[in-house]
Amino acid sequence: MTVSPNKKPEPGNVKITLLVTLLATIVGALGYWWYTTLVWEEKEIDLGYSKEALQNEFLAAEIFLRKHGIQATTVKNLSLLTSHRWRNIELGRDDTLVLINANKTLDEDRYDSLYEWVESGGTLITSTQNPFIGTHTNEEDLLLSDFGITPAEEESKEAKDLLDAIADELDEEKEDKPDNKENKEKTGTTTEKSSGEEKSVNEEKPAGEEKPTDEEKSKSADEQSKKAVKKDEPKKPENYYRCNLAEPPTDINFADETKPLHFDFSHEKPFTYHDNSSDEETGESVTSDDAIDDESTDATESPHNSEDIDEALNDEALNDESAIAEASATDAAIASSKEAHLLFFEIGDGSVTITSDNYIWTNRRIDCHDHAYALWSLVNPNGRVWFLVNQDAPSLAAIIWTQAKYAVLAGLLALVFWLWASGSRFGPVFTVPQEGRRSLAEHIYASAMLLWRKQQHPQLLALLRAEIMEQLAQQMLPSENAQQQIEYLHTLTGLSHSDIQHALFTSNLTHPQEFTRAIAHLQIIRKYL
Repeated sequence: MTVSPNKKPEPGNVKITLLVTLLATIVGALGYWWYTTLVWEEKEIDLGYSKEALQNEFLAAEIFLRKHGIQATTVKNLSLLTSHRWRNIELGRDDTLVLINANKTLDEDRYDSLYEWVESGGTLITSTQNPFIGTHTNEEDLLLSDFGITPAEEESKEAKDLLDAIADELDEEKEDKPDNKENKEKTGTTTEKSSGEEKSVNEEKPAGEEKPTDEEKSKSADEQSKKAVKKDEPKKPENYYRCNLAEPPTDINFADETKPLHFDFSHEKPFTYHDNSSDEETGESVTSDDAIDDESTDATESPHNSEDIDEALNDEALNDESAIAEASATDAAIASSKEAHLLFFEIGDGSVTITSDNYIWTNRRIDCHDHAYALWSLVNPNGRVWFLVNQDAPSLAAIIWTQAKYAVLAGLLALVFWLWASGSRFGPVFTVPQEGRRSLAEHIYASAMLLWRKQQHPQLLALLRAEIMEQLAQQMLPSENAQQQIEYLHTLTGLSHSDIQHALFTSNLTHPQEFTRAIAHLQIIRKYL
């Protein structure tokens, strides 16, 4: 079969091809428009700290120092203070040690070697912090006591929570007062404006439309005032809460700086510094012997010259002078002591810096105020900076003993009693004698007593009575005629009419003797039948 070349295509195929080409052109046009109007934007999304920053709280300080040509390393122990070496890297004379949570961790040997290292040119930066031990213990830090520094006492958790709650309430009241004033002023102006606008609108509106109520007017005015307050508030910086910018910073003067540096020491209380040199001078003036001699001469010039009175007066004078000396010594100590957050001491060729909070150089707070610049100023640029983080926390057993002493004692006492109760007894083994086989009567008696205790003894009577009534029915004595049955049984067994009546028809047999007598009579009747 041959097809002629002049054959025309079918109209259905033409429509399909037209539709396909039209759809293709539309899709291509849309794609071209989307590609030409597409705008590529790059946004920076904060994913939080990296894994290294989470593991090392002083990573930002290390990077900052390295950018300024100073090598920095973080070590999470205090072994460098003992061996002066860490991973084949020796502790140099020009190095800097930044101790974190090292309060009350220096023994005499470690402190002596550390002090000699500082005298030879080392730089030490430490603090009064140690959350693992705290200030409530009786231990003393050798370094802090040698420099006359007393850490601030810690507040109890209840006191802290109470103070925080009071501070939050005061802040809320302060914030609410100006907001209320501004809202009132703005709502007043807006209501005036809105009232003027409403008048003009109401004049234009036809009489059939409803007017807005006062509640709707007040709601709209409040919404407008809230929007205006939000627009007027300045946007807080990212580190507003981290750096506690709501409070003024602590200003500390540095020797080489024209202006004081700003610090955020709001997380810790200032420590107390006591000047030992001024205390020694005041002590000598207070404990001089001239005052005691004057009092003793006044006592001997009294009109009474007996020995007892002289001794008593001398004792009183000495007691008064000692009390005066102690009072003046305490006054002088208070006058010579001061509170501070940062102190700098020069010792030999090195230096010691003591702060109340070394966490100002962590990843979260090193960008606050002048923290980074202060760190760069305090360290020795000619050596390596070591951040030694103390992680020698008390053991779990010590924490449990300090926090729940009585619970531990109660548990130990309970354990002792349990061991005593579950332990094996001493002495000869007590054997239970094996008894012989019991008789059938004992089992019957035991089952009967069980039925009696369970108040199920009427079942025995019901079984015997049912059997007797069945036998009487076989002998043409139906149960409806009870008197005839009693008479028949009386002539058959010789039992009295009352006994037969009691055995067959009495229901409440609560006494054991009545029950046994009824059972015995029923057995006799069953035998005769």
